[in-house]
Formats: sequence, structure tokens, C-alpha cells
Amino acid sequence: MKKLIIGASIAAVLTLSGCTGNEVKTAATYESIVAEAKAAQEVSIKGGHVWKQKAMKTNYVEHYLALAAEAKKKGDEDAAIKHAKNALKTANAQVAQINDNADLKAAWSK
Repeated sequence: MKKLIIGASIAAVLTLSGCTGNEVKTAATYESIVAEAKAAQEVSIKGGHVWKQKAMKTNYVEHYLALAAEAKKKGDEDAAIKHAKNALKTANAQVAQINDNADLKAAWSK
């Protein structure tokens, strides 16, 4: 009888603990992601760290935002959010680079 009660208790705990990861996550909207990316891009422009290759006409964040706007115009919401998230990720990485290198000094300076 003890084995049955212990087994049932363990099964109940495992079942209930498995449900903790099933919370509904609110998805960020396209507009909020784009707004965050543009705000982070402004910070990186002020800090002077904007990632761009010489052959590109625009920087990476603007490139991803243009792809997102084009996908949104075509009605492909998933692709628009994907490109907007890439823009946000890149903009946040630019800002992180500014923050990481804020106290950086040349080795020869005292």
C-alpha cells in the first residue's frame, strides 16, 4: 500500500511540475519590436558604433527594418517579425558594444 501511495504522489508531482513551463507568453507586436530597434539604433548612432559594411548602402539595422517593412507590406507577418527581431538583436548588440568598450583605454596610456 505504501508503494502505491508513494508512486501516486511521485506521478502527481511530476505531472504538475511539467505544467509549469506551459504559461502563455505574450508575443511582442511588430510595431513594438520596430520601436525598440529604432530606439536602440538612436543610442548606437549617438555612441558612434553603427555596424555597416562598405558595400552596403544602409547599416544592418536599417537593412533589416526595410526587409521587415517590405514583408509587412506583402502581408507576411511572420517574416516581418523575424526581420524586425533581427534588427532589434543587432541594435542591442551595437549598444552592448558601446557599453562594453566604454572604459577601454590604450595599453600605452596611463
